[in-house]
Amino acid sequence: MNMQKTPLFYMLIAAIGIMPAVSEAALNYVRAGATGANNGSDWNNAYATLPSSLVRGNTYYLADGSYSGYTFDDANNGTSVITIKKATASDHGSDTGWASTYGDGQAVFFNWYVYTDYYVFDGQVRNADWRTGGVNQYGITTGNTRLDNGSGTGGDNLTFRYIDIHGGGRDTGDGDDVIYGLTGNSNITFQYCALRDSDRTIFLMRGNWQNLVVDHSYLARNTSTPAIHGELLSMTDSNGVTFSNNAIEDIEGTAVFAGLNDGIASNWKIFGNSFLHTAAYIADTGRQSNHNDGIAGIVFCANDSSNNNTCNNFLVYNNTVVNIQGTWSGVTIQQGTGNSTQNNIWYNSVRTGSTAGTAGGNLYINTIADGDTSASKAVCTSNCSIFVNPANRDFHLNTATATGTALTAPYNTDPDSITRGSDGTWDRGAFEFGGTQSATMLPPTLRTITQ
Repeated sequence: MNMQKTPLFYMLIAAIGIMPAVSEAALNYVRAGATGANNGSDWNNAYATLPSSLVRGNTYYLADGSYSGYTFDDANNGTSVITIKKATASDHGSDTGWASTYGDGQAVFFNWYVYTDYYVFDGQVRNADWRTGGVNQYGITTGNTRLDNGSGTGGDNLTFRYIDIHGGGRDTGDGDDVIYGLTGNSNITFQYCALRDSDRTIFLMRGNWQNLVVDHSYLARNTSTPAIHGELLSMTDSNGVTFSNNAIEDIEGTAVFAGLNDGIASNWKIFGNSFLHTAAYIADTGRQSNHNDGIAGIVFCANDSSNNNTCNNFLVYNNTVVNIQGTWSGVTIQQGTGNSTQNNIWYNSVRTGSTAGTAGGNLYINTIADGDTSASKAVCTSNCSIFVNPANRDFHLNTATATGTALTAPYNTDPDSITRGSDGTWDRGAFEFGGTQSATMLPPTLRTITQ
């Protein structure tokens, strides 16, 4: 048949001819001890270690094994992402040369330096017992991670998922930090991670950090002494920080979140977290003699003769605070506006010291409630057993609390994605009693990075 070619036909042909070629992102394979061609084309020919230069848009699958420290400093190309992913039985790219033993353990790095932007680090799996400190099943584990190059630039637009990031341990005298960034890093997400065991801080943040999210993660253990001052997070300037649905334990120093020296911190969301000093921490066995005992608050934003910090719009909602030792266990903001502390439970802790801004719907169990004069606060001093198994760090409720203050998203789901108040009672504390599960467990402000 002789088909007549219309002007539209020729226009389509011309358009196709001038369209740029679109190349698919490549999959690359890395396996410690590999002996093939070392070109990363499949598991038979995997790189023996991450190559010194990575290609924007590509994904690098990691097999189990031990790897040296690595510096991620590949030049940016717009918003093109490099993905570092732990290979698993269900997600390992090519089947050529694949063996199940490549994906049933951990990829172990000494440490990481991230100096440029747009990376996704995905370990894919972690321990079911992550809330009580299980860390041996995270797909990727690495030591201290630095997010600046020491010359004024650092990594932005970074996502870490299912990664165990650890320091050198408490009481070493090294004064190390788990996450270290001096350049005001921005758009950083840690989700489903472990961040633990430093001799100073878990987060040392300098410059003006923007849009940090830490969600559904385990954060634990630091050291603070008169010579090496520590806390979980030390900040100067920051904006748009979210800590949600985490298990946080055995932190010492000024506070869990400390604003010291000089800076303005604004628009923080702290919700759905459990804060704990464990029985082991309280026993203080084997610790160095001069370490700080406990903290002076969950939040301490200092504005006094030696500090000039302002904290605005700190929203501290539906957290559970248990067995906190030290001076105070509350939210102290010495300068700032728009702050609010609502629907939290303090349990068997030192006095709060302060409750910043608007307070309402808080429950105090064997804890002195300084500064909370709200009519909706509740106080219990005897027969106050409300947790399923506090000795084993299970702070789910065994009964409903008095109704707290109803709040809008993202505060309306608990760490298990139970819709708060769906049974008629908006419970206080991190976990909702009863209720129904919502459809998603995404973090409240997780950013999507497109390739």
